[in-house]
Amino acid sequence: MTDIVETVGPITEQWLKDAGFKWHQLDRQPDKHWLLWLGAGLKEKPCLTSFEDIGIELAPNRGEDWFCWLRSDAAGRYHRFIHLRHVQTVGDVIALVEAISGRPWTPANHFYGSLYSPEGAERVRKDIERADRRMQLDASEHNKWFGIEKDDTRGRALPEHMQAAEKAREKK
Repeated sequence: MTDIVETVGPITEQWLKDAGFKWHQLDRQPDKHWLLWLGAGLKEKPCLTSFEDIGIELAPNRGEDWFCWLRSDAAGRYHRFIHLRHVQTVGDVIALVEAISGRPWTPANHFYGSLYSPEGAERVRKDIERADRRMQLDASEHNKWFGIEKDDTRGRALPEHMQAAEKAREKK
């Protein structure tokens, strides 16, 4: 069961980082958008093809509360958003993730911006502990040259980033 102190607090970027969300921010977006993919951790997997088939995305709303969307990048198509509601506390976010995933809130099972089933999380932990993976991760830590590479809470590039880059290239 989730600790009551944890559920009544406000949503903060630090809490989102600690909970395993990853962020994205396109040019001219005033704030970061925080995303947790749920597909790999759903208790029942109805016709899903990827962990990116369903996720929860949050963005601040002028300091009053947070926008909360259900996001889908099903079949590699341009993503779709459904605005679920405004959320104010971490308890609101936890309740939504638990309701959609069908699993209890367990941030220890969140890796790389995705929720995993307990079995899947255990496989990820074992993979991280392999000697070759540790060497690879250690080497990649030393080869991070740019600021965007150094923030582990930043999500990978999205199709929107490519579209923005192409538009910028066309203007030149």
